Amino acid sequence: MNLALLPDIAVFVQVVESGSFSAAARKLGSTPSSVSRSVSRLERELGCKLLVRTTRKLRLSEAGSGVFQRAASMMD
Repeated sequence: MNLALLPDIAVFVQVVESGSFSAAARKLGSTPSSVSRSVSRLERELGCKLLVRTTRKLRLSEAGSGVFQRAASMMD
């Protein structure tokens, strides 16, 4: 695994645990756009969509669910 992705993985875990980009940004002391860029960069590097985004909802994709489980255990 590319160690440069660790910050993006941590952001992804925070997004999932918080339930939104905005809530994650508040917890991380960042902006929603910065959080979104981190997740997009991680998705690009992994070659799959991790989150299904709509204007009102955010949910894990099938691939995202697996990545989240492994990433959350790494963060513990």
